[in-house]
Amino acid sequence: MTKRLPWILPGIRRPKFNLHQVTFRIPTEIPQSVWYFIVYGIIFYIFSGGAYDIVNKDYIAPLGSGSQGQPLFVYPATQAQFLIEGIVAGFIIAFAALSLYLFDYATRFTFDVNTAQKIEVIASIFVLIWYVVIVLLYKKKTGG
Repeated sequence: MTKRLPWILPGIRRPKFNLHQVTFRIPTEIPQSVWYFIVYGIIFYIFSGGAYDIVNKDYIAPLGSGSQGQPLFVYPATQAQFLIEGIVAGFIIAFAALSLYLFDYATRFTFDVNTAQKIEVIASIFVLIWYVVIVLLYKKKTGG
């Protein structure tokens, strides 16, 4: 909708331009990418131990230190965790889930068998790597 400017000087030519009214529209639905970001953020928060830290209500230290001052990244017992330990575990689980997604992605190459097999091999290697990393992190935590 445009409005014309009123003009009160009769002998001078009025410039011809229109002023557009600025309107703001609120989106009627939230975009799907925002929903994905919110859902994956909540899942990452849960996997990294955020819910455990809230329920446990212990002091959450980002890092720890040993008896001689060396930094500790993994809490030596299973009943608590450092903040960085939870974030690292969350990233490991997220990367493992993305590696599992590669198996689903490989099914899109139904007629290109070589590409599908390459993606499946890469996904298998990634899943194995992340499994070994999470087992090593658990062994370090339990002292085994």
